[in-house]
Amino acid sequence: MMETAKNIYDVLRWRVESAPNGEAVLQDSLRLTNQDLAGRIDTVATFLLASGIRKGDRVATLAPPCLDFWITFLAATSIGAIWQGLNPAYKRNEYAYLLADASPSLIFAHTDFDGRNYFEELEAISDGSAQLVPLYAEALGTGDTRLELSSSLPEGSLKSARAAVDPEDIAVIVYTSGTTGQPKGAMLSHRAVVQTALSNIAWMPTEGLSATLCAAPINHVGGLNNVCFTVFAAGGRIIFFPRVDRSAISVLNAREQPTYLVGSPTAWAMMIAAGMDFSAASFFKLIVFGGAASTIAQLEHVRKTGARMSSVYGQTETTGMMTYTEEDAGLDVMSETIGKPIRGNEIRIAAPDGAPIAVGETGEIQVRGVSVMSGYWNKPDASKEAFTADGWLKTGDLGIQRLDGNIVFAGRLKEMFKSGGYNVYPVEVELAICEHPDVMEASVIEVPHDTFQEVGHAFLVLRPGSSLAGDDLKAFLKDRIAGYKIPKSWQILEAFPRLPNGKTDKRGLRAAYQPAG
Repeated sequence: MMETAKNIYDVLRWRVESAPNGEAVLQDSLRLTNQDLAGRIDTVATFLLASGIRKGDRVATLAPPCLDFWITFLAATSIGAIWQGLNPAYKRNEYAYLLADASPSLIFAHTDFDGRNYFEELEAISDGSAQLVPLYAEALGTGDTRLELSSSLPEGSLKSARAAVDPEDIAVIVYTSGTTGQPKGAMLSHRAVVQTALSNIAWMPTEGLSATLCAAPINHVGGLNNVCFTVFAAGGRIIFFPRVDRSAISVLNAREQPTYLVGSPTAWAMMIAAGMDFSAASFFKLIVFGGAASTIAQLEHVRKTGARMSSVYGQTETTGMMTYTEEDAGLDVMSETIGKPIRGNEIRIAAPDGAPIAVGETGEIQVRGVSVMSGYWNKPDASKEAFTADGWLKTGDLGIQRLDGNIVFAGRLKEMFKSGGYNVYPVEVELAICEHPDVMEASVIEVPHDTFQEVGHAFLVLRPGSSLAGDDLKAFLKDRIAGYKIPKSWQILEAFPRLPNGKTDKRGLRAAYQPAG
């Protein structure tokens, strides 16, 4: 049974045993059954062992979301190696930092993607310590000349390597977005990856997990765990597409009819602005969303799909999403809260030192349970600092426990600011601004002020064809939030700068800040 899976490879083994001819993955015209996929993974895993890769060694993959990403991830983790994803959108200095920190022994990399030669860049960065293996149009598989080695493995080596993998072994290093300094590599164990997926599957409707489309970056828990591994562990199929091309994805969706979608307020805003007919996407049966608060107006559009909807919360250090709103939750609950923790996890709202915060008061969201990371790679001090003395992960996010058990996400602890002695939480202000019919997106930062020390400055993206004066916005907010929360200045942008995971880059917004003249 799937519930007995302890390691990542156990999930693939279960799929092969329960449905060998069931479709597992597809990319372009290539469709692989569970048995086909397992054969390719065996080939790549054997190649890794013959290349000298052993338990605990790092194996990196530089690729867009594609079948090679999935094969190398499953192959490397099956033998106890630690897998690392690299985003094609990164620049050379970013690769240099990530590769120096994780020190992979072998790197699978696309020789060319969107006209960029990654081999040349990696060869320039590398000191020769990592073997480079090319990826190109044809997905890795049996009989692949890229995987040929003169040496042969002793019989039983692959089976022995897989048998030695323990649930607490590190499976993946996923680097944080690095908004407050250099990225840190969160170490996610086999236990965390598998149990987080199983705990989410426990509340998700079965019909919603039969297929998903993955166009998300491979180096984030969103694409790796929230999208791919959750569906994989449920027995569903994964449709890979290498880039966010909404027109091409729309055609692919219509053909393949995926049932599961992971979205965000940014995605909703873009879809709404593009005039998407959500009622035509009735093939979706489960839509989860997070990363920021979605407005009720946005969710009213998404609801036209007829899918079950759920607001979720998670971060790299929690292996992805680890809360959900229940099936009977109204749009107000899905807009205002992140729901309750999934099975096997606990959440408390506390002071940074773990002291309890009363219901209705704002404190740090702290987590413990099956989804929590094992620590940060090569950073023992940061690993220790990430946890309270009694073992709770300090997320750095602010929350409010409601009487109904649902948790309100109140923003990042480091983003909260004081205006005239009052605490201001940008997320609350951003939600209020987005209630205005002309506003598509809003983001608030703090800026210096002679009288109040700090005040809010709002960045806005307006709906196409709209205009909005600052005085009109302030008048609109007057009946919605306290006066000290209303931004004192504002800027209209065509679009917000984005981090590789799609979230708003507030560091980039700060660089774009222009004081009122």
